Amino acid sequence: MSIADWGLRMANFLRAAPCRANRHPDRLSRSPRLCRLAASFAVFMIAPAALAQQQIPSRTNLTFNHYYSYEDMTAALHQLVAAYPEMLSISSVGKSYEGRDLWVVTLNNPRTGADTDKLAMYIDGNIHGNEIEAAEVPLYTLWYLTKGYGQIETITQLSDERAFYVLPMVNPDGRAYWFDQPNSSHSSRSGKQPVDDDNDGLFDEDPPDDLDGDGNIVQMRRLDPNGRMRPSPDDPRLMAPLDLGERYDGPRYTLLGSEGIDNDGDGEFNEDGPGDYDLNRNWPSAWQPDHIQSGAGDYPLSHPESRAIAEFIMAHTNIAAVQSYHNSGGMILRGPGAQYVGEYPFPDLRVYDALGHRGEAMLPFYRYMIIWSDLYTVHGGFVNWTYEGLGIFSFTNELWSDAQLYNRKEPGATSKERLEFDEFLLFGQTYIRWKPFKHPQYGDIELGGWTKFGSRIPPSFMLEETCHRNTAF
Repeated sequence: MSIADWGLRMANFLRAAPCRANRHPDRLSRSPRLCRLAASFAVFMIAPAALAQQQIPSRTNLTFNHYYSYEDMTAALHQLVAAYPEMLSISSVGKSYEGRDLWVVTLNNPRTGADTDKLAMYIDGNIHGNEIEAAEVPLYTLWYLTKGYGQIETITQLSDERAFYVLPMVNPDGRAYWFDQPNSSHSSRSGKQPVDDDNDGLFDEDPPDDLDGDGNIVQMRRLDPNGRMRPSPDDPRLMAPLDLGERYDGPRYTLLGSEGIDNDGDGEFNEDGPGDYDLNRNWPSAWQPDHIQSGAGDYPLSHPESRAIAEFIMAHTNIAAVQSYHNSGGMILRGPGAQYVGEYPFPDLRVYDALGHRGEAMLPFYRYMIIWSDLYTVHGGFVNWTYEGLGIFSFTNELWSDAQLYNRKEPGATSKERLEFDEFLLFGQTYIRWKPFKHPQYGDIELGGWTKFGSRIPPSFMLEETCHRNTAF
């Protein structure tokens, strides 16, 4: 059976299934609006059948073999809108803490009606600043839908009958900081409103430091005759723990953490960096305070970014589906985020499962998972709010699986395999070999490890496939 035939069968099922939830008052209550929205959700199921790779020109010169900074992404969005003014419009729905615009692009064909009169899909990404390809995928979605209009039948039909609201950069401050400042692949997750992480009355006073000025925050190690780490027998660039009682006569090391100094003189290193809260813990559904859910903020929607986006979504009651992009790990995630919420109603689970299992086929390195049981508990998550609070079918895709490095199905790659990939396919660009450095407080140490491009994001030559497969899903 073809994808299109399968989509049509799902459409027939969905026309009847969602309203059956109203027969079960003991389950999560469902509104008539949700019944209407879910019945139309199957339209989005049929679209992937048409997303075959064709040599269709775009009116823009955008490419997807590199990453866009905040400024470049802003320019790319405006370039697309200028190239397709008959289909696209752009507006700022609010400002980030540091004053950057939260750009939303609306894709709609006004010849077939106003966007607010049509069922719509909302797509966003980059709620965590370091998860940069999570903005590239929404940009690619706009690029592919616009160039496919009038060229691919199902894309044309989709764009005539439905609207899309696309917000690529939920956390523009975090994205800008990741591009513009020294970072590791894991830093700059937060927004940039100052937080007193170490409760000393000061804010953001002890961040990591780029000691050697190379633009990366790597690791520090020091020779120590009593150290519990040694060069790995698999590869001397890697570190391995010594087993208790192991006989070993080679060099021993102590790992000192991320590159930096004790800026505030309290004996701790890098303990109070920029921000350090989580915009994906700041939404109303199942929100819990910071002592229960780290990074939650003072109250739901306490940050300007989350409040602006919530106001936009609440004002667009035609939104029938939500897709939010993160990285990494290769996951197609649905709620609940917390066990106590309870399982979703059975008719909705059939929709989620149909989409999730189709996604596993379309995204061969990804797994369809439930947030709380298969990953970890999330209180106040975005897609939990859009479904549990608003009744909108919602997914989070965790982009990129390092299993893709060697094109294998099993999730995860060993550190040795990652080094081999860097050496043979990236020519050593994402790993910095250990080198000596005179630390102002530790003395003689060594610096080394992965650059900020070394994990969590696809190598640039693999980016377009990540964008296309997730757009199709």
